[in-house]
Amino acid sequence: MAANTTAESRSICISIKNLSFSYRKARQAEKFAEESAEGPSLNALDNVSIDIKAGEYITLLGENGSGKSTLISCVNGLLAPPPGAIAVFTPEGVQLDPANKAHLERIRSLTGMTLQNPDLQIIGCAVEEDVAFGPENLNLSKAEIQSRVTNALRAVELLHLRDRAPHLLSGGEKQRLALAGILALDASILIFDEPTSMLDSHSAQTILALFDTLNSQGRTIIHITHNHDEALRSGRSIVLREGKVAFDGVPEAWGELEEWRLGYARKSAGFSGFSSNSSQPSAQFFSASHHYPHPAARSITGIQGVSLRIPRNSTTAVVGKSGCGKTTLLKHINALLLPSSGNVVTLGADTLDKRVNLRSLRFKAALAIQSPESALFEPYVADDVAFGPENAGLKGAKLVQRVKTAMEASGLPFSAFADRETTSLSGGEKRRAALAGALAMDSEILLLDEPLAALDNKNKRRVMELIFEQQAKGKTILVTTHSLEMAAFFDYVAVMDNGRLAAFGPPEAVFGELWNPDWGLAAPKFQNAPPDTTHPVRQSDAPPAPLKSPVQSKHRRKTGKPLFKTAFLGRFLDIDSPLRNLNPLVKMTALFAAGTISIAGSLYAPPVVLLIVLLSGKLLGKIACKTLLRSVVAILPFLLVFVFLQTAFLWGNDASPILFQPFQTGFFSFFSITSAELHRSLAFICRITSLIAAFSLYLAATPLRETLSAINTLLSPLSRLGLPARDIAMMVGISIRFVPLLTEEAERIVTAQISRGGKRGLRSSLAMLVPLLLLSLERAETLANAMLLRLYKTGA
Repeated sequence: MAANTTAESRSICISIKNLSFSYRKARQAEKFAEESAEGPSLNALDNVSIDIKAGEYITLLGENGSGKSTLISCVNGLLAPPPGAIAVFTPEGVQLDPANKAHLERIRSLTGMTLQNPDLQIIGCAVEEDVAFGPENLNLSKAEIQSRVTNALRAVELLHLRDRAPHLLSGGEKQRLALAGILALDASILIFDEPTSMLDSHSAQTILALFDTLNSQGRTIIHITHNHDEALRSGRSIVLREGKVAFDGVPEAWGELEEWRLGYARKSAGFSGFSSNSSQPSAQFFSASHHYPHPAARSITGIQGVSLRIPRNSTTAVVGKSGCGKTTLLKHINALLLPSSGNVVTLGADTLDKRVNLRSLRFKAALAIQSPESALFEPYVADDVAFGPENAGLKGAKLVQRVKTAMEASGLPFSAFADRETTSLSGGEKRRAALAGALAMDSEILLLDEPLAALDNKNKRRVMELIFEQQAKGKTILVTTHSLEMAAFFDYVAVMDNGRLAAFGPPEAVFGELWNPDWGLAAPKFQNAPPDTTHPVRQSDAPPAPLKSPVQSKHRRKTGKPLFKTAFLGRFLDIDSPLRNLNPLVKMTALFAAGTISIAGSLYAPPVVLLIVLLSGKLLGKIACKTLLRSVVAILPFLLVFVFLQTAFLWGNDASPILFQPFQTGFFSFFSITSAELHRSLAFICRITSLIAAFSLYLAATPLRETLSAINTLLSPLSRLGLPARDIAMMVGISIRFVPLLTEEAERIVTAQISRGGKRGLRSSLAMLVPLLLLSLERAETLANAMLLRLYKTGA
């Protein structure tokens, strides 16, 4: 625990006096509606007064929407507080006001902060470049920058990944990268917004120990958290409730702190646990392995040789370090992924059997994905929740009742949220909406991927109670989680370690006799006194015997076949090849030439360019032609829509022969296809195809850092003229990096659609357009804030 024994003698570094803040007054109500559970018309902060002394370790607690993030955003100037309400003091005692724009750069150099979602604040194209971004803006020497980067990466245990592209990191690794970015700034006040919410227990303990070390070195720590035990590590806790300070003092003195423990949720709900006597398990793994096809092999660890039996009507918590294969395990149960070897049997159906209708199987095994806030694809909440049961054939009053029941159970009152736009929901509300979508499927198996992440304890208890309520109805529930304390209240715990099943059984066995420190998890606090046993170790806890009747070859699906082909555009393949080792300036020149010829050349030029690109990729880059063309296939529905618009209407100067006109008279007589329109459409498709293939090949064979270095070299003459060459290169890099990020978002949306009975097609592709556009805008704005917090300014 961090000590604050000399707090009284320390000087004040942040003083907040009678601070009130309303998003409506700030004209940002829609974006920040989550800061008020009852709507943006209320003050997000109401007469808040707090003094923080230098060197204190403070935990800031409160339910979702209580005003925690608003308070911090006012301190660092991301929001504009009333003048004079906040004072930030330099070590020399100079008073700064975040309401004064002239003071913001100095304030942000004193207050390093991580945002809640690490995905939205990564700036660099490689791990070490992202960490170096802040120090570079301080105009430090190269030696000092390198020293800070190395020390920061070592502190968060990412030094071995310093050359890795950020989009290839796991969620926990991205969280640690965000922490390293602000550690490299060497700020005296460090603000962490739920930094352990997506970390496994070992990584979380490492980060918390780092906080203690930083605090012992004299740094001020402000740690936003929902965690009871993390609050106890600090010397002072401040609790916000509905925008007001509800408590300020030693955490042990807060009478309600014990209620923040999640552990009593099941007992208070009155559930008795596992009660099934069925011999037929819900899911079985028979030496199942899954290997992700290149280039995604490094993004998520697959599963290796997993043998497992999940009894019906049971609850199972799947735990393990970040990237160990927990999500992969869940996706095999509802056949979003198929095993590369071995077998997975769900509700008696082998997922590799061609005679099994996988779409029908998914109606029986609903999945709520790990990042549900990115996967709400319908415009209104009720429509999104209804997506699954509607695909199952439910209509009319029965459909409305199913949706209403699921929303009410998830904590979203139907009358208040049915017609709410999904984009207006807070982060916690989006998670509950995604959970409601899975519940509305009324499936036999419920798969929840990190359902408690970033939720306050009130909503965590609600989700836990909901899990056990579903079990009481006879359902089987599997949940991935980083909380071993939470896992103790499930019937079973499955421990994944580097893709392998390290242990499986009741929690008292896994956290007792089976516990192994080599798993890389922090030992749960009850290890020496395991939870009370509610059932003995059963024979069904043992792994299943080899499958007696494997699927005959003529009925067997292709092993490891992915559900959908991942779009390739924007991904770098680290393959040793002549093309990979070619000077990036030469490759950039070739790309420019290919693009110019494709756009400005004749109709025959694009096919020639495409052929040269595909042959170059195959012979010089060792990249298959189908890999380069995969991105074209992904955007084919949008190309077809454009072609339809090109051919549906007569152009004013089009005198070419009409090839097709189904309606000679009447309202639709305008619809026709002329030879000129057909020529333009074919030319457009050919040009776009060759451009995308050429761009894909360049990015596949060239690391982004080499691209930026080449751009800097090309623009160096502009720097001598005082033009912002660095800014231009950075914007190009961010734009390129957005391509794989948005591809990941599209994959999440498709995953959510298919896991709830959706089909691939034009409708599902078009349904992604609006969510992707809004996510692009949100990412751009959040990234701009992250750059400001790390002291970026034009021309720096």
